[in-house]
Amino acid sequence: MKVVNIGIIGCADVVEKHIFSAFNSIKNGKIITIASRDSGKARTLAKKNNCEYEKSYDDILERDDIDAVYIPLPIGLHQEWVIRAAKAKKHIICEKSLADSFSAVKEMVNTCQKNKVRLYEDFMCNYHPQHQRVLSLISEDTIGDVHSFRGFFGFPPLEEGNFRYIKSLGGGSLNDAGAYPVFMSRKILQLEPLSVTCNLVYDKKHYVDIQGSAYIEFPQNKIAFVGFGFNNMYQNNYSVWGSTGLINVERAYSIPDDMKPQMTLLKQDSTQKIDVPPANHFTLIFTDFFNSILEKRKIDYSSLLSQARVMEALRVSSKEDRKVKVASIK
Repeated sequence: MKVVNIGIIGCADVVEKHIFSAFNSIKNGKIITIASRDSGKARTLAKKNNCEYEKSYDDILERDDIDAVYIPLPIGLHQEWVIRAAKAKKHIICEKSLADSFSAVKEMVNTCQKNKVRLYEDFMCNYHPQHQRVLSLISEDTIGDVHSFRGFFGFPPLEEGNFRYIKSLGGGSLNDAGAYPVFMSRKILQLEPLSVTCNLVYDKKHYVDIQGSAYIEFPQNKIAFVGFGFNNMYQNNYSVWGSTGLINVERAYSIPDDMKPQMTLLKQDSTQKIDVPPANHFTLIFTDFFNSILEKRKIDYSSLLSQARVMEALRVSSKEDRKVKVASIK
């Protein structure tokens, strides 16, 4: 069986917590090597997980036996290393958000197109089966005509020094937490936004947004309201409101692989709990990424650009205190 050999550029917490364990059940991909700015950390992780390590990110890109790279670096470093990886002819799966500006994402995509490599944005939640169940309920007319989406993702303050508080590293709650409900609103409503109105609250100490909310208008008179932040009681959910019912998804974006996430279907005269089987959404997205390489699927960057365009419209809206038409973002 053919497999994709992958190198990991960076030793972020997600690598140790989720990525190595996810690979235990992946048959079409293999972690070959890992690198970190701290070579000792890379060596320790490599030894623990039976793979090699390199002293620098460039050493991974120079290896002929590496087909693809996973980039879990802070957002502010994504542009540089996605472009370097693309020029080295490596396929790329990169943590979200791809970048902190639309212009950066366009350059990343253009470089990947030129070098004929695929680029995935690691919205692992996209692959959890509960969201397909939601879409199935909607398509079966279970809640009537859908008109609104509401999503929240936020958590308590982070430790001082966390990269999410560092502006030069792409910090801020919109880039980090807010990207999830924005992405999910597009997925569940199955449409691309027309306009956005966004408010971001900035922390005077760190000069990054630590809280925010947005009103997003879609075609067909559909809307989404999203809230996010780093100074909240933990929330990780969304709801879809229709003319005859409401679906509540209680654990939406970050879901342990052994959890059976529960949804609630509310009708005018009934309430139904819906259980969803557990799933490792990291395993699912990496498996699809590797299959897309092995099967030589057509490369499509359109969703990446759509997400980045909406995110930029949200930034502009907050900065200029006005509604922004998404189509105006060029």
